[in-house]
Amino acid sequence: MATSNVPVNGNEELELFDQKPLKINGFTLRGRKAIPEGKPSITQWSAALRFAGASYESSPYWIGHLMAYAETRAEWAEKLDQAMSVTGLSRKTLLNLASTVRNLDENALEIAPSLSHAAEVMSLEGPEQVEFMDKARTEGWTIPELRAEIRASKRRRVLAGQAKLEGMFRIIYADPPWAYGSSGATKDGSLGKAERHYECMTMEQIAGLPVGAHAMPNSALFLWVTAPMLFENPGPRDIIEAWGFDYKAHFVWDKVLGMPGSYNHVTHELLLVATRGSCLPDIPLPQPKSVITIRRSSEHSAKPREFRQLIEKHWPVGPYLELFGRERVEGWTVFGDDANLWGDEATHVD
Repeated sequence: MATSNVPVNGNEELELFDQKPLKINGFTLRGRKAIPEGKPSITQWSAALRFAGASYESSPYWIGHLMAYAETRAEWAEKLDQAMSVTGLSRKTLLNLASTVRNLDENALEIAPSLSHAAEVMSLEGPEQVEFMDKARTEGWTIPELRAEIRASKRRRVLAGQAKLEGMFRIIYADPPWAYGSSGATKDGSLGKAERHYECMTMEQIAGLPVGAHAMPNSALFLWVTAPMLFENPGPRDIIEAWGFDYKAHFVWDKVLGMPGSYNHVTHELLLVATRGSCLPDIPLPQPKSVITIRRSSEHSAKPREFRQLIEKHWPVGPYLELFGRERVEGWTVFGDDANLWGDEATHVD
């Protein structure tokens, strides 16, 4: 029996794995070869093929579970990186596999078309994971198709079951679905209109929403604006004024990863700060930096939760309203863009 021994901590040796070939149903399986022993029957060949097929589909799951187990063994920490090298996979890949199996419902894992599909539903609750994995398998969804379905589902959930927007709010956080007049799809599909990801609104439609009817006399507005939209006419300033606010300052989100623009490679977005009446930070110090660097996620237009947390830290007194939200957030009233759900007037609250 041949084994691979690697020195660890000087004299100690760690036995990594048994390299003895796997013999199954008339074949020897070694590395990337399947070698017949004698003259296997078609029944033996079929069984070996079935095993190979199951192994190909299951190996990422096996590796994920093995890595998840390794993470529970604190005493292995110093040896783990060296031991992981036997897979030939990067450390990041191995940790991602572990994270996926650790955060997936067992039933969802069983029916997932692939571990890559499973990774897309990690943030969902167990029943939703199972539902999406079942649909992905039966409908034959690709990863991008699954991702799009999840986004659409989140959007529908926010809008479904909402009553008319009522009440008054001190803090309003908005990420409007800007309509880009000049943006178009590239041939390779790497760039494209925002309409591919959500239903967009014109400046006039956004400005026409009765946000001012739901803002307290002393309130603050945090409005996300992309670089190309900053000086549109009409534009963000018109929206701020239409909603009854005055511009005061802005934050710059350095997204690290950007997108090619017409004049430069755009790696930032702006979060404009506007107020109605007096609404300085309740907790002014320490002041947050005006430029905040957070690597963007793969989800189109998604904003880091850290910005909402920043608002809560410096303006701890609500009530809080998030407009054009994608998912419910504890402590916030999250509202979509369905004009039929807006109340034309709101009861005045000081």
